[in-house]
Amino acid sequence: MENKTQDFNAIDLIDFIWKYKKVFIIIGIIAAAVSSVVSLLMEERYQSTVTLYPTKASAVTFSEVITEDQSVSKFGEEEEAEQMLQILGSEPIRNNVISTFDLMSHYDIQEDDKFKNTTLAKTYSDFINFERNNKGAVLIKVMDKSPDTAALIANHIAGLFDSIKNNMIHQRAYPDFQIKKKKLLKLQNEMIMLMDTMSNLTRLGVVTNEAYQGLTEAMLNAKDLETRNRYLKKIEMTEKYGSVLHSFQVKVEFLAERISTMETSYEQAETDANSSISHKFVVETASPAEKKAYPIRWLIVLISTIITVFLTFILLLFSEKIKELKAK
Repeated sequence: MENKTQDFNAIDLIDFIWKYKKVFIIIGIIAAAVSSVVSLLMEERYQSTVTLYPTKASAVTFSEVITEDQSVSKFGEEEEAEQMLQILGSEPIRNNVISTFDLMSHYDIQEDDKFKNTTLAKTYSDFINFERNNKGAVLIKVMDKSPDTAALIANHIAGLFDSIKNNMIHQRAYPDFQIKKKKLLKLQNEMIMLMDTMSNLTRLGVVTNEAYQGLTEAMLNAKDLETRNRYLKKIEMTEKYGSVLHSFQVKVEFLAERISTMETSYEQAETDANSSISHKFVVETASPAEKKAYPIRWLIVLISTIITVFLTFILLLFSEKIKELKAK
């Protein structure tokens, strides 16, 4: 019984379509004609794409032991790619592109438009997109009415990435560099003061523990009184201030190690604060497209015609159902 009902409904549906076949054909022709005209009036757009990979490391390291992740030749992974997408979509890059290519007038947005900035931002996001492909690369896609302009904007954005990221690193690294610079200068001044104090002690005749034994032997072997007295004076001064000189020697050794460590840290901070390195691998630069990417006219006509005919079908079916209900 259920199969008979389904067969009956299918037959009714076929009868319904056949009944209004002329309407569907006419509506389909009109929809195809109208959508064809509309698609012809739509402005053509050309797309250019830059393909990038981020680097793993964001700075040149001065460490003697460099891990794989610190190598500048290491390709970045998902985390670095997401960071790249965020920077590419950031306000500094957007403002630079808008200013450089005068996109306000290029997109025919009027200066007296009350919502000109909102319109500009939306148009920018419609025609300039950033995404990752299935291989993990970052794509800069720019669509424009001019194929040359599309390529220029895409390559310009790729070039801006390094400068924007370097500026971000510099802003964070510069205070650290200044702190380490002051610390290193302070340690160097302490070393100078220690060395000056040790020099003064040496001029007074104070010698190191290693030289004390030799000084005693030299005094005993002195051939004249004057020389012996001179050595004796040095011995007396060493016995009096030798421990002070030794403590300064220990401080100098310890301070030298600290200065050596701080110099490496200082060089790293100076590089981070002032260097401008590339943070990307360019796989493919953008070039002017030879064929338009939008609109795809046949697809617009096909979809528009199918939707129009389907809506007509629904309306007619609804109308027939209303007639049946009224007849009852």
